[in-house]
Parts: sequence; C-alpha cells; structure tokens
Amino acid sequence: MKNHSLLCFGAGAVGSLFCGLLAKNGFRVDFVARGAHLEEVKKSSILKIDSYRYGYLEIFVNFYEKPQKNYDIVFICTKSQDTADACLAIRSYITDKTIIVSMQNGIDNPETIRSIYPKNKIVATSVFVGASIERPGFVKHSAEGRLIIGKITENVTDEDMDLLQEIFTSSEIPCQIDKDIKLVMWKKLLWNLIFNPLSALLEATCGKLVDNEHSNHIMKEILKEGVKAASLEGIIIPQEYLDKIMNVTGNLYYYKTSMLQDIEKLKIPEVDGIMLPVIKRLKESSGAPYTETVYNLLKFKYGKKYIYTPKLTVDVIVYNSKKEILLIERKNPPYGWALPGGFVDYGETVEDAAKRELREETGITLEDIKLLGVYSDPRRDVRFHTVSIVYYGYSDSKPIANDDAKNALFFSIKDIPDAIAFDHRKIIEDFVKILL
Repeated sequence: MKNHSLLCFGAGAVGSLFCGLLAKNGFRVDFVARGAHLEEVKKSSILKIDSYRYGYLEIFVNFYEKPQKNYDIVFICTKSQDTADACLAIRSYITDKTIIVSMQNGIDNPETIRSIYPKNKIVATSVFVGASIERPGFVKHSAEGRLIIGKITENVTDEDMDLLQEIFTSSEIPCQIDKDIKLVMWKKLLWNLIFNPLSALLEATCGKLVDNEHSNHIMKEILKEGVKAASLEGIIIPQEYLDKIMNVTGNLYYYKTSMLQDIEKLKIPEVDGIMLPVIKRLKESSGAPYTETVYNLLKFKYGKKYIYTPKLTVDVIVYNSKKEILLIERKNPPYGWALPGGFVDYGETVEDAAKRELREETGITLEDIKLLGVYSDPRRDVRFHTVSIVYYGYSDSKPIANDDAKNALFFSIKDIPDAIAFDHRKIIEDFVKILL
C-alpha cells in the first residue's frame, strides 16, 4: 500500500495537514504548493503541524512548484476557482489509471475534474476540519479532522475505495466511505454556505454569528435557499441535520471560517465555489435573494482587493491609593476578568475611546490618562487580530459595573484572578514593573 505514489496538489492548510500525516506514516507523497508556504518548507523540508489531536509534529516532506513524476493517486486540494487549472497542471503526470480525489469545498469540483478527465476514476471527499496556516510552514489543527469519501465515476471499484480508506485510517485519520456522497457534499455545502460568507462579510467567528439575532436570521434564510437548491437535484436534506447545523460548541465557537482566514491573509476567498451553486440552481425558479445579496455585498466590499487590517482597541489600567488595579468581569465571550476597554469608534480619538469605555463599563471618569504602550500580538484575542493602545490613570472612585461588564472590582496586585482574558495579565505585569 505504501508503494503507491501520491501527489497533494494545492498544499494549503487542508492538504498540508492530511497529506502531511500520510507522509509522517511512511507514504510517498509529493506536495505542490506556492507562495511563502512553499518557500518556507523548501528551506528545511520540514512541515510543522500543531494539532489538538496529534500534538506538535515536524514532518519531513517534499514540497515542489510543480509535479515531479507519474502518480497513482492525486489529491486536489485547491480552492474551487483553481480546479480547472489544477487539472491542466497534472496532465503530464497522470495516466488513465490514476485515481483523482477532490478534497475541496463546494459540490461542482468533481464534475469539473470529470469533464477534463472523463476516463479517470474520480472520488469526492467531504472534509471536516478546522485548520489554518498560522505562518508559512506551520499548520494549526484546531478542530475536527475527519473525511468522508465516495465514488463519483462508475469505474471506481470497491477495492479502490477500500485502498483510499486504508491509506487514511492507517495514518490515524478518521475516514469513512459513504455510498451517497452527493448528499454528504450538499450537507457540507450548506454549513459552508451559512457560515463562510457572513463570517467574511461581518468579520466574525462562528459563535458570534449564531448568537446575534440579525445574522442568525439571515443564516436561516440562506439555509432555506440551499435546501431548495439541493432538492432540485433530488437531494433531500434530513431535518435532523438541519436542526443541528447551527450548533457551534467547543473549538467551533471561536473558529474563523476559511473565507475569513483567506481575507486576513489578503488571499482571494472561495466565494464563487460555495455560493454560486445555489444562486445558479435557483436562478430560473424562486431565486436566492438572501444568498445573492450576501454574495453581491462581498463583491462590493472586497472586489479584487482584500484590504484587511487589525481591529483597533483601547484598554485602561486604573489604580487607586491602595495600589489596587480595577478589573471588570466580562458579560460576553471570551469570559473572565479584564481591564476596562473596547473598540475605537470611527471618528474617535484613541484617548477619547479609552475614557468613554472606562466610563461606560465602570462609571469612573478620568480626564488625565497616560500612555502605557501598544499590544499587538495577533494571538492576543481568540476572536480576531486586535491591536490595543493601553492607558493608565489614578482614581479612588467606587466602580459600578455597566454595559459589557458584569462586575467591576479593585484587586490587590497579589490577588489578581486566575481567569484573566486576552493578554491583560501581561499588561498588568508590565505596568507593575514600570510604574508601581
């Protein structure tokens, strides 16, 4: 089994993770990638993976700009918009016996592959995973990590499917075979349809989309359109699945969808591959007004230029005559104790924002505040990248919790709560070292 020659074409987060695990377990895998990820891995031939399931891994791999030889199995892991180009790029490196596996979002990619290679065996994969390229050469695996595979073309044998399943399961990747892969793909498309576009448009994580009544309503309407589009192809989505599709717990609550991750990296997200299948299928009947509106808004907001910057926030350290520090207990996730603060409004100076947030959350008014520093670690907020400008000031006023604060109390430096949100413990430590 490990004598088969494998190709991972389009080694982004998904391809690097799954095919990296194959390489770790002795399979002969060549990776085709591009950009900084390719250049970084080529330097050392080491792919780094930090996985909630497998731990920290450093895997010896072969990364290239193009395929190197003939392959028995090709995994296409590109974005939907790159599927046709990927097929043309592998033309000289496959035979009629090569199994081509689509490991992509969307539902039309396998048919695109079949239209270009009608004689080949085509297999579709529904990928359920939370993965991202945190930095070139480094993949973060944060949630799920399983595959469902199924036949697209009739020439795929049961033995072919068993081989693919064994390749994955022998590398500790959960993989099951499903005879109704089109239903599986539509179910996956519906999840992507309701979460990905809105997360990119509103720059929000999955949990925040579900919790907000307005985005929640739009998601439900988009879901109805997706279900109707599926029914036009004879695909009936089980009600049990629909009832649970918007449940986001654990790591998924703070998960950034692939579209949002792409925009943060100034990459073109997979808008067409996820949204157009529904828009096109309903065009001649009822239409898809909610899906199409979000689609058009994404095009209007980003066009071909994906300008994405960190969110600007402020925090305020208030200390009193007892040399205690004021903290608020947060009402909203991420929960825990934190310094008073929040986002800077458009047209507002950062100094005014700091004073406003302090007043709104604690009732304390400060006119004299001084700058402590700027904190910009991209990982400081689990929801998204924020940059905080931190101020400090003195007050013996009694705080009154309000707005986003459930509680507001002064704490001795020696008795700071364990549950501190964001990087506020580090900010407090810096303040103590410098000024107290």
